[in-house]
Amino acid sequence: MMKKIFLSLLLVIGTTLATTAELEDILQLDGAISDISISGEKAYVATERGKVQIIDLKTHKIINEISYPKFEDFMGELQLPKVFSVDVSPDQKLIAAAVQATRGGREVYIYHDGKLTKIIDRKKHFPIAKLRFVDNQHLIFGLTGDEIILFDLKNNKVIYRNPVGMSFFSDMEINESKTKIALTDESGDTRIIDIKSGKVVKVIEELNKDKAFDVDFKNNRTFTGGRDKKAVYYNLNTNQYQIFDADDFMVFSVGLSPSGKRGAYVYNDKFNVKVVNTEEGTTITYLKGHKSTPSNIRFLSEEKLIIGCDDGKIFFWRLKQ
Repeated sequence: MMKKIFLSLLLVIGTTLATTAELEDILQLDGAISDISISGEKAYVATERGKVQIIDLKTHKIINEISYPKFEDFMGELQLPKVFSVDVSPDQKLIAAAVQATRGGREVYIYHDGKLTKIIDRKKHFPIAKLRFVDNQHLIFGLTGDEIILFDLKNNKVIYRNPVGMSFFSDMEINESKTKIALTDESGDTRIIDIKSGKVVKVIEELNKDKAFDVDFKNNRTFTGGRDKKAVYYNLNTNQYQIFDADDFMVFSVGLSPSGKRGAYVYNDKFNVKVVNTEEGTTITYLKGHKSTPSNIRFLSEEKLIIGCDDGKIFFWRLKQ
């Protein structure tokens, strides 16, 4: 009996340690990283010091950057704005960003052919926390009051503005087909929303027991991290889930691989990131060496991922068998 237990332990340890991680590179950006959008071979990185910096994922170099207008603080002094969110249109011609503005406002800019155009002024009072392209002509906004807006770029108008929850918005992510978003908030619940109708079609309840900070949505699977020190994986195809614990630290950021079968989340106060097999509930490896909180985790493939941190550093990781 003891021999069987020992062999089983060896099998689990072997599975856990079979994959290692190689740190390929570290790139320093100009400010804390607030959002990352991946399109083709480029990463579009929003910072808290008024820029979107564009990175070539092959060379790990900054190849372009967009600077946004300063805003007046409560003392009337000009400050660099936080860029809350960034995304790229499917045809890669437009770059949209939600940006901090005067008097607590938020504005949305479109960058096209080297020109910056404001499409949402602060006086519209849209408290936009996150944005994503639905197609080349439409954006979806997540508002701090747990509302979503579908916006028509061509006609410069709101198609709908719908409440989807009763808490304070945390995060949202769009699926690959651009038909649904997963949205999470201070309740800890995750709502799946049909973009065409703006209606909630499913609620994943009571798995995160407190505020959820971050959500990813890949291959009809969601992954969330919360104040309850847990990361929660949910398979919408099967309604099966896995709960992963952190080491006495709130899970501020999460990421899913394209298949959804691998996940990564902030694990402890040493800023380590734990990579897991989401379906089996097992540990794959740990990513160590970050010096501040990892705020954004993005898988580029099943084996490669980038992690953006609050100190402005981006880490390029590769998982190796």
